[in-house]
Amino acid sequence: MQKVMIVDDEVIFREYLKTVLDWETLGFTINQEAKNGLEALELAAIDRPDIALVDITMPFMDGLQLTEKLKELYPEVSVVLITGHNEFEYARKALKLGVEDYILKPFSKEELLLTLVNLRQQHQKAQEEKVTLRENTELMKESFLGQLISREYALSDEETIKRLQQFGIQAEAGRYVAACIEIDHMDRKWSKASDRLLMKYAVTNVLNEALEESGDYLIFNGPEGRIVGIARHNGERDELPSLEGYKKLCFLIKKYLKFTVTVGVGRSKDGFKGIAASYGEALEALQNKYVLGHDRVIAYGEQLPSSGNQPFYPPEVNEELLVLLRLNSWEPIERKLDEVFQTIRERRLPIDYIYVICMGLVSVNLSYFEESGHPVEDCFGEQFYPYNEIRKLESAELTFDWLKELFRKAVIYNSRHRNTRSSKIAKAAKAYMEQNYADPGLQLEQIASHVFINSSYLRAVFKKEIGITVSDYLTQYRMQQAKEMLGRNHARLTDIAEKVGYNDPGYFSKSFKKFYGYSPSEYEKSRQ
Repeated sequence: MQKVMIVDDEVIFREYLKTVLDWETLGFTINQEAKNGLEALELAAIDRPDIALVDITMPFMDGLQLTEKLKELYPEVSVVLITGHNEFEYARKALKLGVEDYILKPFSKEELLLTLVNLRQQHQKAQEEKVTLRENTELMKESFLGQLISREYALSDEETIKRLQQFGIQAEAGRYVAACIEIDHMDRKWSKASDRLLMKYAVTNVLNEALEESGDYLIFNGPEGRIVGIARHNGERDELPSLEGYKKLCFLIKKYLKFTVTVGVGRSKDGFKGIAASYGEALEALQNKYVLGHDRVIAYGEQLPSSGNQPFYPPEVNEELLVLLRLNSWEPIERKLDEVFQTIRERRLPIDYIYVICMGLVSVNLSYFEESGHPVEDCFGEQFYPYNEIRKLESAELTFDWLKELFRKAVIYNSRHRNTRSSKIAKAAKAYMEQNYADPGLQLEQIASHVFINSSYLRAVFKKEIGITVSDYLTQYRMQQAKEMLGRNHARLTDIAEKVGYNDPGYFSKSFKKFYGYSPSEYEKSRQ
C-alpha cells in the first residue's frame, strides 16, 4: 500500500481528491493532508509519503518551493504538481526540480488514475532495484570476507582496508583471531534450507550480543554452513583470545533457542593475511568435537593426545568379529564392539584414526557377506555407501551407534536366512562342536554321525552355510575359548590346552601362534 499526501490550500479540492478514487482498492492510502507547504514539510518529517499531490499556488510556501525542499530532504518521494496555470515557465521550473508529473486543472478521473498507476510502477521498480542492489552488495561482501579466510588471499593490508570500507566496514591493520561456529546436528534438526538460514540468522544475532564488549569484530556466513567470526586482538602473536564471549554464546543459544552450537577458536595472527591461518586453527579445533563432544568452545591447542607408536587396535579384533558373525552371536559381538569403542574413548584418538578403525569394522561385515554368498544390498539397501555415511555423522558416539546397528542388522539377516534343512544341519554340527570342543579326539566323522549324515555331505553343507570348513571352525572356536581363558586368569598353559582339546601344550602353542600371529605367552605379556 503506497502512501499519498495531498497538499492544497482549498478544503473543497482536498475533499474532492479524497473521494474521486477508490484509493485502497487501487493500492493507495491517503495518510496526510496539508493546507500549505510548511505544514506539509512538518507532516512529511513524521510520516514520509511515497507520493505527494501538490498544488502550486499556496500561501507561506508554494508548491514549487515545497517540491524543492521535498526533493532535497526526501529524494525518493514522487511529486505530482497540480495547477490551473498552463504556462511554460511553471512546467520548466517543475521539470528542473525533478517532479514526476504535472497535471492541469481541471483534470479527469482517468488522467489522475493513469498518473498514479505509472508512479506506482516506478516505485515498485525502484524498490526492486534497491533490494537487488542490497542483495548483490551483501553477496559481494560475503564473498570478499570468504576470501579473507582463504589461504590464497594475497591483498595487502592497505588494499584490504579500502575494500572493507567499500562495504561500510571500518577496519585497521593489526592482529586478528578467527572462530568457527557450527550449529550441532543442523541438517537433522531442520530439513528446509529456509529453516536453517533462520537459525543461522538467530545465532548471528546472539553472537553479536555476546561479542559486543570484545571490540572490533566481523561475523559472516562461512563455507559448509558454518558461521565465522573475526575479531581484532590486542594481545601477543599466537595467543588465544578470551573465550568468555563464545561461552556466553553457547549458554544463550542453549537457554533461549533450545539447541546447541560448538565453537572452534584459533590463535591471534598478524595482519589480514594471517586471518586464514587463524581460521585454519579454528577449523581444526572445531573438528575435534567429533571426539571431545558438542555444545562447547574448543580452543586451538586443546588437542587430542597422540596415539603413540604402539597401536591399540590389533588386527585379530576384526578376525574375532568375523568369527562371531559366523556364529551369529549378537551378545559377544556387542561386547567386543563395546571394548573397541571404550578404548577409543579413553585414548581420545584423532578423527582420521577413528575413521580407519570404523572402516575396518565395516569391512568385517562386507567380508562376511562375500564369503556367505548373500548380496550386501539385500541387507543394507541399494544406496549403501558406508564411508559417506560415517563422514556425515557428527560425533564418535553417533558413529559407534551406527556401527552397532550395522552388525545387529547383519545378525538379524543371518538368522532369517538360515532356516533351510542345510542350515539346520550346519547349526546342529556347530552346537555339537561347541559342546565337545574339549574332546581331543573330536573328528569330522564323529560330528557327522551326531547329525545323522555322512562326513562328505556334512563337509559340503557346512562350508556352504557357514563359509569355512568344519575343521577350521573347530580350530577357530578352540582358539577363541583359549584366548578368553588366557585373559580371565593365570591358569597354566597345560591346563588351558587340555580344556580346549589339545593333549600337547607345545602343539597348542604353535596352533595359537599360527592362528593369532603371536604365542600365548606374548598375548599374556601384551595384556599386562
